[in-house]
Amino acid sequence: MMSLVIGIGSLMIGLAYAGLGSLSAWETISLHRYRGWSRFGIGFSLMAASCGPHHLVHGWHVLQGEPISYPMFAATLIGLPAGLIFVLLRFETVLGGQGDRWVAVSAHRAMLLVGAFTLVAGVLAAWTFAQPGADFAFQFLCTSAGLADRGTGGGIDYGSVTFLANMFVVIAYGMVGCYLADRQVRSYLVNGGWSLSGVALTGVFFTCAQMHFIDATTQGSGSLLFFDLIGIPASIYFLWVVKQVHNDSVMDWNRRPLVGAAATPARPSPWSGERTQH
Repeated sequence: MMSLVIGIGSLMIGLAYAGLGSLSAWETISLHRYRGWSRFGIGFSLMAASCGPHHLVHGWHVLQGEPISYPMFAATLIGLPAGLIFVLLRFETVLGGQGDRWVAVSAHRAMLLVGAFTLVAGVLAAWTFAQPGADFAFQFLCTSAGLADRGTGGGIDYGSVTFLANMFVVIAYGMVGCYLADRQVRSYLVNGGWSLSGVALTGVFFTCAQMHFIDATTQGSGSLLFFDLIGIPASIYFLWVVKQVHNDSVMDWNRRPLVGAAATPARPSPWSGERTQH
């Protein structure tokens, strides 16, 4: 049952990433003539091009009998809500709907929620390293066998390409989540509410980092490693873009709001790089 949940959940997450990445790429290409090239859209598409296939391959291998763990099961369940909410809101926008909601939650409740998720993430991280010697959290730390396994590295190859590639992505996407979270806090201080789409996207990157952290301690297939390696340059570029947008130091779609229906203008925009013929 647990393998079924992890496998189907990973496939759903992979399909969501692939769909959002394709949608982001299509919008970036089709709208660039009168909105300019969106660096965020390009970065998001590159990120999805690695994360989407990663989760699809992982889900398929789990359904085929690949080893699983309780931390992997917990991370999959935690990651699904934020991903589903963001996907639904994004496709609502495509269909001409509102695409976002303002959520009135007090700062104290928000901090309690963040603290709870941080505690859960810490438990999952400790439990991940306990996998070789325990079936339940902290059992690994409370037995002599667990201490012996910890002394030998717990069966985790810290020098493997799989571990290093996934940990790099963990750090990069964790930093992306921090920038997005900071933007949400600033928005709350100004507007007194939280953007449901923004909070969901923030959760997507934190939970994605958590999943890659767990994947770093497991031996994946060669095809999974291939997409992990692609994720390194994609995460570097996307992190750079998010940092630039966060600092308002780059001209992107966040600085060019589109008013009214999208349509090709009579002449190109000043930032399109095209010259008007006289």
